[in-house]
Amino acid sequence: MVDTGWDTATMDTTPEHISSRTAAAWTVALAVLGGFTGFAWDGPFLAVTCALSLGGGAAVGTILSRRRMIATIREGQGKAAALGYADGIADMMVLGISAYRASVFPLSGPDAVDAAERRARRTAAYRLTAADGLPHPVREAAAAALEAIDDGSERDTQSAIEDLMKAVQEQRRDA
Repeated sequence: MVDTGWDTATMDTTPEHISSRTAAAWTVALAVLGGFTGFAWDGPFLAVTCALSLGGGAAVGTILSRRRMIATIREGQGKAAALGYADGIADMMVLGISAYRASVFPLSGPDAVDAAERRARRTAAYRLTAADGLPHPVREAAAAALEAIDDGSERDTQSAIEDLMKAVQEQRRDA
């Protein structure tokens, strides 16, 4: 079986392969455009001439811009990875703080969660808040939420959790 490289399940998405596929696509597209344009102007001879000229020009242009294209793709991949990491950490932090809140203010009454479980959830929430990669506004909102939970005020806690969720959403919007 011949490997054409177009199997979407195993397509290579490294910057080098993305660059070469983009270069090939531009070269073919411009060669076809040149061929149609040349044929419309003066027939087959000019069609071949225009196709070779535009296709060759596209090939030379993509070869000359390849290094910059690869750098741009790598930069975009790095930014996407960092943003994905920050989003994941922020989501886990919100989940941990919500679990701690549920242990401090259980729906089934104040004695529904024992002290050891409450301490374990508090420790987990504080550790998630201290994780690297969280933007400063999200970290501040998390600290305010943890402080409100520790103070034992359910109304202040609700407000602080809402502020935390807004901060996490703002982080996503700013990205």
